[in-house]
Amino acid sequence: MTARFSVDLLHPGRVAKTWQDWFVGTQGRRRLLLTAVGFGVVLVIVAAFPLVISWRLSGPESDLPRLRQDLARRDGDVRVLKADLQALAVEAKRQVRWAEVMTALSQQIPATLKLLKVEALRAAASPAGPGQPAPAAQPAGEGELRIEAVTALKRGSPNMLEIAQFMAGLMKDSAVNKRFQLKNWEIKPTSATVTVSGPAQGPGEKFLQITIVLSEIGR
Repeated sequence: MTARFSVDLLHPGRVAKTWQDWFVGTQGRRRLLLTAVGFGVVLVIVAAFPLVISWRLSGPESDLPRLRQDLARRDGDVRVLKADLQALAVEAKRQVRWAEVMTALSQQIPATLKLLKVEALRAAASPAGPGQPAPAAQPAGEGELRIEAVTALKRGSPNMLEIAQFMAGLMKDSAVNKRFQLKNWEIKPTSATVTVSGPAQGPGEKFLQITIVLSEIGR
């Protein structure tokens, strides 16, 4: 029986250990055990890595329904806020238009006329006759502006001239004619007791009531 060995020329007096001696030598069993333990640790780490990733992702995944609910609630809040802002914008524009109309009235109305009422109305749709189809829906924003005023009755025709000048000046005003057109007007005697600027009226003074209706131009 012969034994193979190697001579380490770099270290005289020592017997070189080959790769077979690493596993079959006197320390082979311990080295095999250490090698197996090392491989086992590596396998455990490799196997545990996906589990750790999955565990870390399981938290956000479980929160997804709650996050979706929060997103839906916030989206609803944004929609409500947007609708409120749009309503405020519409109301602000309406207030500005009303201020322009009232300014035009105050500038055009003569001193002998006294305003009784200025109101905005929705134009009522005329009822359909028997056997006729129902009238079409009225366009949004279309309405009427009703103006009521009185003036003392004078001899001759000064009243009619003043009223005609008032209506002509009102319809020429840009704040009015860009939104309204003259629909109808009415002048009739009235027995209402009012105070009109000008000379003092006697106990038997008569008055004329003027009603002007402007229809809003459809947009």
